[in-house]
Amino acid sequence: MKNNNLNKLQLLIWLILLVSMRISYVNAEQPSKVSYQQWKSEQQSQDRQLKKAPTTNTTSSSHYLSKPALSSASNSQKIKLNSASAELFQQLSGIGQKKAEAIVAYRSKNGKFKSIDEIQDVKGIGPAIFAKNKDRLAL
Repeated sequence: MKNNNLNKLQLLIWLILLVSMRISYVNAEQPSKVSYQQWKSEQQSQDRQLKKAPTTNTTSSSHYLSKPALSSASNSQKIKLNSASAELFQQLSGIGQKKAEAIVAYRSKNGKFKSIDEIQDVKGIGPAIFAKNKDRLAL
């Protein structure tokens, strides 16, 4: 009889423990639901503000939020042929590591560039690549 009461007491303790764990688990979930609702309302508010904002492009009203904006500083900053490193040359359109290294090697072998057109003498750089980048080149 004593053993039976002990088993019932253990069962009752386990039951209380399980119920208390379930209550604490439910309470732990509650803040995440609140923060999700808060996040969702903030996102909807931002969406409404974006729809109200005037667009500068009148031909198309669609825009991509995930597409990074191109900084005007990187496009307007000229790359000096006579002093730029291979890393800087790689910022040009169509210029990878090998062509950038070829430009630096050409400069060290033949001396400073006398005009930006002379970059076309470097192997692998033709009129098409030069035309794409001539606005960003300087001596």
